[in-house]
Amino acid sequence: MKKPQLWAVSLVALAMQAPYVLAASCADTAKALTAQYNDTRDNCGKNTSPAFLCNGVIFRATVPSDDYSSWDPSPNSVKSGGTSFSYLRKDAKFSRLVRYENNGYILFPVQNVPPGKSTYNVLCAFPMDGGTDAREDKGCGAWTGSKPSGQGAPCYSQQPNRITTGQEWADHYKAFVNGDNRRECGFDVRDNLNSYAVDNFNASLSAQRRTPEAFRKQNELRLDTWKSTTPAGELPIQAFFYLPEPTGGRDDAQFDQQRYYEKTGVWVPVIAMTLPSRLSDDATFKCNADDQAVAESGKPIDRYVKSATWVPRFDPGTGQNEWSLSVVLTDLGRKQSGSAGSDAVYAELVRKYKNDYQWKQNGGVGMRRQLVCHFVIARGKDEFNLEPFRPDATEAEAERAGCNVLPSDLTAATQ
Repeated sequence: MKKPQLWAVSLVALAMQAPYVLAASCADTAKALTAQYNDTRDNCGKNTSPAFLCNGVIFRATVPSDDYSSWDPSPNSVKSGGTSFSYLRKDAKFSRLVRYENNGYILFPVQNVPPGKSTYNVLCAFPMDGGTDAREDKGCGAWTGSKPSGQGAPCYSQQPNRITTGQEWADHYKAFVNGDNRRECGFDVRDNLNSYAVDNFNASLSAQRRTPEAFRKQNELRLDTWKSTTPAGELPIQAFFYLPEPTGGRDDAQFDQQRYYEKTGVWVPVIAMTLPSRLSDDATFKCNADDQAVAESGKPIDRYVKSATWVPRFDPGTGQNEWSLSVVLTDLGRKQSGSAGSDAVYAELVRKYKNDYQWKQNGGVGMRRQLVCHFVIARGKDEFNLEPFRPDATEAEAERAGCNVLPSDLTAATQ
């Protein structure tokens, strides 16, 4: 799991700042995404409206962090003016995400953006990952990295012949690219191109279908980077998603859902998105009640931790009172086992308590190990007492110390 945290905002204070906003229900969102995925129209009602305006699933894979919100523009996106997303559709599918990530967020199609939400501009489309962070023109132009500089110019400006169809792109890929995404060209789909934007986007999808390697690597859209001053609650986020495999994405999606709700008062569902493992398979989008960290009513859902209270306890090792988080688990929490089970319990603790000053006194570096240690040697206790002042340790060191490792224990072990 990737560094989740809880923003220190009470629901009462939040209600004073912004009214609770109910998005489409989780079930309705899953149905909408499925319909968007299955809609393979070449345009959105007229030959000047590219398909991405109304169908397909546009999403961005993200990595949650303590240092930024997943929906914030990255430094690279701000610098270049463009942000990378992918487009998933029944006839434009792939089996993995960039860097094998496993969670992120999905945008409403432009024509379906609800009132009060900001819209966005799609600039160009690459049938496969185009390595756009080092390209000109907001990521749509030629490669500007070290070598081969200047290669990968837009498809319409390729020499000696322009590339305008999917077959031409596939032929070019086979002859000149061969896995080096710096040599790929992207199709311009800017709004002012009108019917050419429709033709170019359809050529990009055709190229993806005609290139066998494309199933094993995500495609890429470049969108205009939204302003960092855009209120988070106005962003056109349709859902947070996670992939069941590789594991770990569910906790991160829940973290993003809860953080977004606490910052904006806007509830957005978590959707389980499964990518096809074979070309004959289809992606699926499912709503699971157990995947939500925040209920549709706006109430945080507590599954594993029944209660937890900070109490000062005398510690014989240090000879003074130390802060201890006295944790009582629910029946479901007590049933958790293995790394995935302890991860789920720990994720809930982090979401609730990591911003408390008691937790922060030592960065909480040893809390995860203490929780695992209690599961191993003290599972039957009514309460787990976890102390932030304790250092991180190996599993053997923690168990040898009865889950109560002291800094001096580690010092002695290295002498």
